Amino acid sequence: MDIGIIESDRPFINEYRDLEKAIRSQGCNPMRIDMADISVRIDAGKVRPFRVNGVLGESPIELDCAVLRHIGFVRDYEQMSQKVWSVMSMEMSGTYVANNILAWIRASDKLGALMSLSSNGINVPDTCSSENSLAGYHAVKDYGKAVVKPLRMAAGLGVFKVDNPDVAMHVFSSFVNLSKPLYVQKFLEKRHGGDYRVIVVGGEVIGAEFRKSSSWKSNVAQGAVAKAVRPDDELREIAIKSAKALDLDFAGIDIAQTAEGYYVLESNPTVSWSTFKKVTKVDPAKHIIRHIVKMAKA
Repeated sequence: MDIGIIESDRPFINEYRDLEKAIRSQGCNPMRIDMADISVRIDAGKVRPFRVNGVLGESPIELDCAVLRHIGFVRDYEQMSQKVWSVMSMEMSGTYVANNILAWIRASDKLGALMSLSSNGINVPDTCSSENSLAGYHAVKDYGKAVVKPLRMAAGLGVFKVDNPDVAMHVFSSFVNLSKPLYVQKFLEKRHGGDYRVIVVGGEVIGAEFRKSSSWKSNVAQGAVAKAVRPDDELREIAIKSAKALDLDFAGIDIAQTAEGYYVLESNPTVSWSTFKKVTKVDPAKHIIRHIVKMAKA
């Protein structure tokens, strides 16, 4: 069996190698599929994905299953549309893709993810998103302390804290002038000064880490230190419920504990697991590949 690894031109090197190794351990062959090399054909009413092989032409993509790592950077709507339907063409032709493209899009979008989680009864921070700077102004005024984030970004980049609505108004006006939406959350006072990342694969928690730094940000990329933890029953249940609500085969669910209980901060369908693997001694790639092989054979 050939198992695809769908990625952009900037792969997560360590995770890619882990997946390759896990695929071979199952007696299967890994196949790297660059998003830019996928073409979609509709011939005689049948949707078929192809892979461009340079001047040699194209070959059909015929896989039982594949792992979607990342669709790459998106510059405009048309490019985004092409990427989405390229992966969808694989799903339509019978390939089991984890995570499926629609779930991936929703879960990697902070607003879409929180809307889905909230509608499924999962606690999320009070949030405001808009293209109107006044909406952000009123949100910061209501929240007191607020966190401003990009809708689609990782590693804590572009995330900052603000507690003055008038100062925030200047920032939000710049966002609007750049045709960027604003995304504001109520700042949460985290217990123990950090948060949890719980990795779920196939509806089961395979491990968890607690991340803490000297600042309020808990991203390892921002200097936080991670340690393995044993999640309690409630934390485990929230992570599993979150992955299910977002229809994810695998995910890293970021959860903060406050005096009022647990809150899900974000979902990560393209979870980076190098630090997690180091501190927990658990290799997510093995679990992911076993899961998708099982689903492809079901």
